[in-house]
Amino acid sequence: MAGIDSYLGFAVRAKKVVFGLECLLRLKKAPTVVLYDKSLGSSAKRKAEHFCSKNGAEFLPVEEGYLSSTLKRNNVKIVAVSDESLGNQIKRILTSD
Repeated sequence: MAGIDSYLGFAVRAKKVVFGLECLLRLKKAPTVVLYDKSLGSSAKRKAEHFCSKNGAEFLPVEEGYLSSTLKRNNVKIVAVSDESLGNQIKRILTSD
C-alpha cells in the first residue's frame, strides 16, 4: 500500500479527488479509480460498485483505516481519483499485488 501514498497525495493537491459516496454519485464524469475501505457498509459498497461498473471506473479495496490515516481525514471510506495518469498508476500498483 505504501506505493500509492504519494499518488494519492498528488491527486489531493491537484484537487482531482472526491471524498465520500454522495459526492461520488454526483460526479458527471466518471473517475479513473475508486478506492474503498474494507470496513465500508454493504449498502454503500453496492451503490458505489454499481456506479463504477456503469461508468467504467475501477473499484478497488484498501486496508481498513488506510484512507483515513494516509489522507489525514477522519472516517474516509471512499475516495475517487479523477486524474487519469494518477489513477492508472494507483490501479497498476494495487492490481499487481
